[in-house]
Amino acid sequence: MGTLIQDIRYGIRMLLKNPAMTLVATLTLALGIGANTTIFSAVNGLMLRPLPVANANRLVVLAAQPQAGNIDTQVSYPDFQDIRSQADGFSDVIGYVLNLAGLEADGKVEPVLISYVSGNYFSALGLKPAAGRLIYGAETEKNGTENVVVLGHSYWRKRFNSDPAIVGRQVKMNGHSVTVVGVAPEGFHGTYSLVDMQAYLPLGMRMLWNQKSTDPNGYWTKRESGDIKVLGVLKPGISRQQAEVSANVVAQRLNREFPETHKGVSYHLYMERLARPDPDPTNGLVIVGVLFMVLAGLVLLLACSNVANIVLVRATSREREMAVRTALGAARTRIVRQLLTESSLLALMGGVLGVIVGVWTTRLISSVRVEVADIPIRFDFGFDWRVFSFALAIALVTGLVVGLAPAWRAARADFNQVLHEGSRGILGSGKSRLRSALVVAQVAVSLMLLVVAGLFVRSSQNAEHGYLGFDPHNVLNLTMETRTIGLDMPRTQQFIRDMEERARALPGVQSVSVASSIPMGYSNDSALVYAEGQSLSDKDAPPLALYNSIDPAYFTTMRVPLLRGRQLTKQDNEKAPKVAVINEAMAKKLWPNQDPLGKRFRIQKEPDAPIEVVGVTKQGKYNDPVDDTILFYYQPLAQNPSTFVTLQLRTAGAPEMLIPEVEQQIHSLAPGLPLTDVQTMEQSLGGVNGFFLFRMASRFTVTLGLLGLVLALVGVYSVISYAAAQKTHEIGVRMALGAGRGDILKMVLRQGFVLVGAGLLAGLVLTFLAGRGIGSLLVGVSPSDPVTLVVVALLLAAVGLVASFIPARRAMKIEPLRALKYE
Repeated sequence: MGTLIQDIRYGIRMLLKNPAMTLVATLTLALGIGANTTIFSAVNGLMLRPLPVANANRLVVLAAQPQAGNIDTQVSYPDFQDIRSQADGFSDVIGYVLNLAGLEADGKVEPVLISYVSGNYFSALGLKPAAGRLIYGAETEKNGTENVVVLGHSYWRKRFNSDPAIVGRQVKMNGHSVTVVGVAPEGFHGTYSLVDMQAYLPLGMRMLWNQKSTDPNGYWTKRESGDIKVLGVLKPGISRQQAEVSANVVAQRLNREFPETHKGVSYHLYMERLARPDPDPTNGLVIVGVLFMVLAGLVLLLACSNVANIVLVRATSREREMAVRTALGAARTRIVRQLLTESSLLALMGGVLGVIVGVWTTRLISSVRVEVADIPIRFDFGFDWRVFSFALAIALVTGLVVGLAPAWRAARADFNQVLHEGSRGILGSGKSRLRSALVVAQVAVSLMLLVVAGLFVRSSQNAEHGYLGFDPHNVLNLTMETRTIGLDMPRTQQFIRDMEERARALPGVQSVSVASSIPMGYSNDSALVYAEGQSLSDKDAPPLALYNSIDPAYFTTMRVPLLRGRQLTKQDNEKAPKVAVINEAMAKKLWPNQDPLGKRFRIQKEPDAPIEVVGVTKQGKYNDPVDDTILFYYQPLAQNPSTFVTLQLRTAGAPEMLIPEVEQQIHSLAPGLPLTDVQTMEQSLGGVNGFFLFRMASRFTVTLGLLGLVLALVGVYSVISYAAAQKTHEIGVRMALGAGRGDILKMVLRQGFVLVGAGLLAGLVLTFLAGRGIGSLLVGVSPSDPVTLVVVALLLAAVGLVASFIPARRAMKIEPLRALKYE
């Protein structure tokens, strides 16, 4: 221990002896460690950090998989009951339903994100109230249960200033009186990631204010469709696979008993931490997380290469010191340990600074505000023991990696020869080859990082400038839920008519329409569809289609191109036969090689109400900016009325200028009505289902690419600069023998060109191999896109030229007489 303390003290003195080198090395490592810590904190927040509940590591998400089609994370209430009572692989099965409601307190109405929860929701998760009580008992799942609400802890603190007296008070939700009975525990934000649940209601209140259902009791008995998300707690000793088998025993029974709705349906279980926000059989989020961890790791590798070069140069200048220490009796193991101690100290300093950088950047990322109905998405990328452990681990590994090369050289060095040598010509020896190899590796890795960044940037541009199927320019959106102020369906329909009439009268408004959802929004409705004449129990499972309820002016407002047929009209009202306008994908799926006009289809939840196709629109983007295979149809709002609607105005000028006037007109008709997502359509497309993820991915990769570029620049500069300094005497001899300054410039630049050229060739090979792994994440661009490769290669070559030119120009100006005296 005493020897170790001596090594640490001596290492600190040696680092302080050369503060410039120590500062550069520390900052370089801080960038690499900071980038890795930032990415890991994001991965940790999204996928690794367990929910703050009991048995979090045994929590699984259940999803239903039709025989053909996408998985469905929502089931009907009867199915939920069967799974809970019959699947013996779980100690508990809980359910919840996401929704929006209006909460009125102290004369103010606010939209809140709510969960209708099963009676065992809080008890199965082992949660205790922060105040009052929570929702318990089977009676809370019965239709007509007591109207109560449990407030989310964050919402309680923000809206009611953490006032415990709120428990027992009456508030209004969607115009109905509800009693606040408790507050959820601090730190618990619900079981659906990325959002902070603001209130919890009993599942028995699910149909209390449902204005659309003609059969409210059908929610509790029908199996055609459902909205309950299911979580299971695995029994101790039971694996996910075993529990999945027990769940599919229930699925097989439902297949036999209800072939019309369950034929071919199976259940799959996903570990909760890997199913955020919803299960993805392709593991898309995991793949993206691994990709960015690899990219950040490459940045750290570049930083390590740079610092290794610096340490190698420092070790070279200390060879005489080490030789003297060896001659005085120091063992080689002591020399090696001393060098490793110094590199570890360097890495720990870089690690501390890197953690500071990581904390700052994660806070910056967490502050990015993305909203759903004016409710912010929660990015919880805070530091915890996992992040600190990761930062400490990579700092220690970095120290070993950085110190390995000089330590290995010290172990093999012939110090007797060193004592008899001068310092000239060191770079030309085998000792310089390692430094040159490190620079080549830096350029290669930097090229790959920049190519990946370029591909993601081009993907983002392709997604944003691709054909959407509508024109988002000069469109203003205002979303509202009329139930929040207690309006029933008839009053809502009259309000919508009056609102549209007033909006059309505003100056600068070209067109006005109302729809139940907007493209790439968060509230798309869906249904299983099948052509008339086909049964739900037929061999092929019915496909899933998204749909939107619109008024006749929607196609004009959004400029949706109609390929054939007609648009919806005012005559398509509640008394007329049901009609729809479908997209190309739906036409091809239900009636391949046929004219769909006049054909009829049905939906699973209303099998007795056929819908006639009256028009076909061009294929567009509906749920994300990439997928152009989605089945979609439009139906008249009059035939499928909704209290949750978005008013859309197409304007002649900047639409945001009309916001105050439109809001004033709406509130003159419905005082107190909360308006959410008041923004232009272009701003809306920047949301989570739109371009947000593409933009974030491109920014992350560009940042990592630029870090790689800077580190490669420093690496090339340091090696060429050191080479020129070591050849000072040689340069003096050459100039004394008649070499011109241009010859000296060419000699030094030649080495830089060789290093950068070798790095570019190696990088192209590396990029070609790595490109196969990211092809599925790109939009409209190939992993081997020649434009990106050429532009990045030229950029890196230019940077390498600049990095080489600076020391070459300095060498060119050396005075021959001074150079001949240089030792």
